[in-house]
Amino acid sequence: MQITNHHLPQPGKHAQRRSNHVVQGGGRPEAASGGGFFSRLFGRGTSTETKDPLNLADIQGFILRGYRMPMVRHFLLTVGAPAEARRLLGRLVSGNEVEAPQITTAEDWHVGFKPGPGDNPDDAPRRKPDYCLNVGITWPGMLALEIRDRLPKLSFKSFDAFVRGAAERAKLVGDIGESDPQHWIGGFGAGGDHVLVTLHALNPEAMEAYSDHLGALFAEGGAFREIWRADGMALMEVRDGEAVPTFKVHFGYTDGISQTTIRSGPERYPLDHQQPCEPWLFVLRDDAENYLMPEPRELGLNGSFAVFKMIKTDVVGFENFLQSNKDTIDPELLAAKICGRWRNGVPLALSPDSDSPEGGVHPEQFNNFEYVNADGSGDPRGLRCPVGAHMRRINPRGQPVTGQGQPGGSNNTHRLIRRGLPYGPVYDPTQPYDGIERGLLGYFINSSIENQYEFVLGHWVNDSEFAGSVRLNPKSKDPMIGTQDPAESIFIIPQVDGRAPIKVEGFSSFVATRAAAYCFLPSVTAIKFIANLG
Repeated sequence: MQITNHHLPQPGKHAQRRSNHVVQGGGRPEAASGGGFFSRLFGRGTSTETKDPLNLADIQGFILRGYRMPMVRHFLLTVGAPAEARRLLGRLVSGNEVEAPQITTAEDWHVGFKPGPGDNPDDAPRRKPDYCLNVGITWPGMLALEIRDRLPKLSFKSFDAFVRGAAERAKLVGDIGESDPQHWIGGFGAGGDHVLVTLHALNPEAMEAYSDHLGALFAEGGAFREIWRADGMALMEVRDGEAVPTFKVHFGYTDGISQTTIRSGPERYPLDHQQPCEPWLFVLRDDAENYLMPEPRELGLNGSFAVFKMIKTDVVGFENFLQSNKDTIDPELLAAKICGRWRNGVPLALSPDSDSPEGGVHPEQFNNFEYVNADGSGDPRGLRCPVGAHMRRINPRGQPVTGQGQPGGSNNTHRLIRRGLPYGPVYDPTQPYDGIERGLLGYFINSSIENQYEFVLGHWVNDSEFAGSVRLNPKSKDPMIGTQDPAESIFIIPQVDGRAPIKVEGFSSFVATRAAAYCFLPSVTAIKFIANLG
């Protein structure tokens, strides 16, 4: 699963402007000093506008912006004293940073990269904060905070999945077997998982300082009790004798390339054939086409929903699987066919035969391609990138699929924004069986859990019928993140010139859910509203 790492500065340092380069000669894109890949990729590109501007000061920041920080800590809290807990939430948006760390909004930073479309390019870059803070509340948390008791007309009518919760909906997204809620850790899904507090930091010193402050605040008046915490951190590499963050996940792929472009969003996005997504797909707005605003309106407006997940990755199993098929297909080519990109980030759609094609592929083009054009041309049969590949399933682009039947059409109504970082140390292939768990921690952000997250996992990832007129094997699922049965699993790689396709069979799931929660991400206004309920 590819969860966005974003542009990460070195711990304790500011992001720097960088120069241009092209990926070629088999090398992977680098974020070395002087290189321009990630500053361009996440710092500029296309921008779009909408008539009703987003209220960035009211929206939690990670909904619309990548924080570009190398470490994160997630706290799971259970409500102790409801009134004290509500008051504490209010302190996190009081504007008094001495009293309490403040929730980060989507307002501009303009730090170390080109300003966004709504920013003044003449403004001097401001100091980047050394932390970012965000809060999510589950439905049991809403009840434990006694919000419904004080708001008899409280309604999440269009958001039944949120009300029912991740554990009850687990089978819909393939969380069975090892991923079944009965195996989840930390109290997730057991009813006491009330509030998730997520703290990003630039360096370890900031992480510990703000964690200590938050811990003391949680305990004041018995407001909250911490029942679980987990840390994520960008995987590190040594360059010029210094450990620096990378943009890789444990499976070895460069991550964070495919960004969801939002119309009138605050960031500049990489070049992309796809139309920008409407803001209401990620921020609760009155102009939404497929949901009603939660009531009361001041509680719902400018909020969002997110699915928090802790996902264990079976790196050893994945690498062994690649090698076990080396007599049939080159392991690195198989890895590319499974994902839809080479491990250095070059998409198969642009370079199906090599991760370092002659002349190279400019990093700004890594997200600028289409699978199927409006006239039906392109790669409709998956000869370059298999239709069943991971990337093509989670974002089919112009491929006619379940929910969208037109070649070259838009699948935007099911798009997700992903925010996350790996946990566990860098995988060492010389010591594969070290017993250390590795995986990903993060959020899938969307305005409709049913129509976005659950739709993608249920229909596109774990269903063979997602690809419309392209008939996949009835047992096929996403080969990277699908829920597999080794007795039935199959991944078919079409071949050119009429040659028989390559069939890869008998593999297990390479990921497992360790924890999950469906969260409401209230706006700053909503948090103040909750705090003032008395």
